[in-house]
Amino acid sequence: IGATEQFRAEKGWVDPSETPIDQPGMLKADYTPGDLGFDPLGLKPEDPEEFREMQTKELQNGRLAMLAAAGFLAQEATDGKGIIEHLTFMS
Repeated sequence: IGATEQFRAEKGWVDPSETPIDQPGMLKADYTPGDLGFDPLGLKPEDPEEFREMQTKELQNGRLAMLAAAGFLAQEATDGKGIIEHLTFMS
Protein backbone atom coordinates (compact mmCIF):
# COMPACT_ATOMS: atom_id res chain seq x y z
CA ILE A 1 0.00 0.00 0.00
CA GLY A 2 2.85 2.36 0.82
CA ALA A 3 4.40 2.00 -2.64
CA THR A 4 1.05 2.69 -4.30
CA GLU A 5 0.48 5.81 -2.20
CA GLN A 6 3.99 7.04 -2.96
CA PHE A 7 3.38 6.56 -6.70
CA ARG A 8 0.13 8.52 -6.43
CA ALA A 9 1.79 11.32 -4.46
CA GLU A 10 4.69 11.61 -6.90
CA LYS A 11 2.36 11.64 -9.91
CA GLY A 12 -0.12 14.18 -8.59
CA TRP A 13 1.57 16.57 -6.21
CA VAL A 14 4.39 19.06 -6.61
CA ASP A 15 7.44 18.26 -4.49
CA PRO A 16 7.01 20.13 -1.16
CA SER A 17 10.49 21.65 -1.51
CA GLU A 18 9.37 23.31 -4.76
CA THR A 19 6.06 24.79 -3.55
CA PRO A 20 5.49 28.23 -2.10
CA ILE A 21 5.11 28.25 1.67
CA ASP A 22 1.52 29.50 1.40
CA GLN A 23 0.43 26.71 -1.01
CA PRO A 24 1.11 23.34 0.62
CA GLY A 25 -0.19 20.28 -1.22
CA MET A 26 -0.18 21.95 -4.63
CA LEU A 27 -1.22 19.67 -7.50
CA LYS A 28 0.82 19.40 -10.68
CA ALA A 29 -0.60 21.37 -13.62
CA ASP A 30 -0.92 18.30 -15.87
CA TYR A 31 -2.50 16.06 -13.21
CA THR A 32 -6.21 15.22 -13.22
CA PRO A 33 -7.40 13.92 -9.84
CA GLY A 34 -8.33 10.25 -10.12
CA ASP A 35 -6.31 9.68 -13.30
CA LEU A 36 -3.23 7.64 -12.44
CA GLY A 37 -2.82 6.24 -15.93
CA PHE A 38 -4.05 2.75 -15.02
CA ASP A 39 -6.32 1.66 -17.87
CA PRO A 40 -5.40 -1.88 -18.99
CA LEU A 41 -8.64 -2.35 -20.98
CA GLY A 42 -8.51 1.02 -22.72
CA LEU A 43 -11.85 2.22 -21.33
CA LYS A 44 -10.77 5.73 -20.35
CA PRO A 45 -12.26 8.40 -22.62
CA GLU A 46 -9.78 10.63 -24.45
CA ASP A 47 -11.98 13.73 -24.11
CA PRO A 48 -11.42 15.44 -20.72
CA GLU A 49 -15.08 16.43 -20.44
CA GLU A 50 -16.20 12.85 -21.06
CA PHE A 51 -13.65 11.65 -18.50
CA ARG A 52 -15.09 14.02 -15.86
CA GLU A 53 -18.58 12.79 -16.70
CA MET A 54 -17.45 9.17 -16.24
CA GLN A 55 -15.85 10.09 -12.90
CA THR A 56 -19.13 11.65 -11.75
CA LYS A 57 -21.07 8.55 -12.79
CA GLU A 58 -18.66 6.34 -10.83
CA LEU A 59 -18.98 8.54 -7.74
CA GLN A 60 -22.78 8.45 -7.95
CA ASN A 61 -22.70 4.66 -8.38
CA GLY A 62 -20.49 4.31 -5.30
CA ARG A 63 -22.78 6.54 -3.25
CA LEU A 64 -25.82 4.51 -4.29
CA ALA A 65 -24.03 1.29 -3.33
CA MET A 66 -23.23 2.73 0.12
CA LEU A 67 -26.90 3.63 0.62
CA ALA A 68 -27.90 0.10 -0.38
CA ALA A 69 -25.41 -1.38 2.09
CA ALA A 70 -26.78 0.90 4.82
CA GLY A 71 -30.27 -0.35 3.98
CA PHE A 72 -29.15 -3.96 4.33
CA LEU A 73 -27.62 -3.17 7.74
CA ALA A 74 -30.72 -1.31 8.91
CA GLN A 75 -32.96 -4.18 7.85
CA GLU A 76 -30.75 -6.68 9.66
CA ALA A 77 -30.70 -4.50 12.77
CA THR A 78 -34.51 -4.31 12.90
CA ASP A 79 -35.43 -7.96 12.43
CA GLY A 80 -32.17 -9.84 13.06
CA LYS A 81 -32.20 -11.59 9.67
CA GLY A 82 -29.52 -11.20 7.04
CA ILE A 83 -30.21 -10.39 3.40
CA ILE A 84 -29.85 -14.03 2.33
CA GLU A 85 -32.37 -15.14 4.95
CA HIS A 86 -34.87 -12.68 3.49
CA LEU A 87 -34.42 -14.18 0.03
CA THR A 88 -35.29 -17.74 1.12
CA PHE A 89 -39.03 -17.03 1.00
CA MET A 90 -38.76 -16.77 -2.78
CA SER A 91 -37.85 -20.43 -3.28
